[in-house]
Amino acid sequence: MKKDTNKEQMALTPEEILTRFMTEQQMRKTPERYAILNVVMNMDGHNSADQILEMMPDDFHVSRGSVYNTLHLLVECGLVFTHQIQGVTLYEKAYGISQHHHYICNGCNKIWDLYDTQIEQVASKVRTPRFKKIRCTTYIYGLCNLCQAKLARMKKKQEKEMKANMTREEIRFARIDEELAKAAEWFK
Repeated sequence: MKKDTNKEQMALTPEEILTRFMTEQQMRKTPERYAILNVVMNMDGHNSADQILEMMPDDFHVSRGSVYNTLHLLVECGLVFTHQIQGVTLYEKAYGISQHHHYICNGCNKIWDLYDTQIEQVASKVRTPRFKKIRCTTYIYGLCNLCQAKLARMKKKQEKEMKANMTREEIRFARIDEELAKAAEWFK
């Protein structure tokens, strides 16, 4: 059973939360699980299971399966959030992290945290009959400033190449179109 991350849970350390959960579920308390927990609690941002596996200490061998299983366990006990971004599951520590939302760039797939209390206020007013809200997260998709600049450069390059391949007649008609567009602005 998934637990809420609440004040009572915050009074415990992540290790205590995991130990309590594994005891309740009658699961083995392995050093691998605690090592993975340690890496996750020290990581920043949003990481895939493979990235988390790469963060494991060199002197501590853990299988990919152990990482996936432990991450699932950490999600169940409320220490980790998951995000499905373009078909990839990303993990973010939940312990000690305040409620937040996310910007996601469609160009480079980077994710930034967004802290905005107005979103929580709106979400808290949403009625959910026969449904208990546990948490709300919002994803705002768009293009970051670097991807916008890259897109603008690509567009300029394409226009330049297109003009280089145009005949004199096509260039003349393109200028006329631009002048007509400017004239149309006067009538708006």
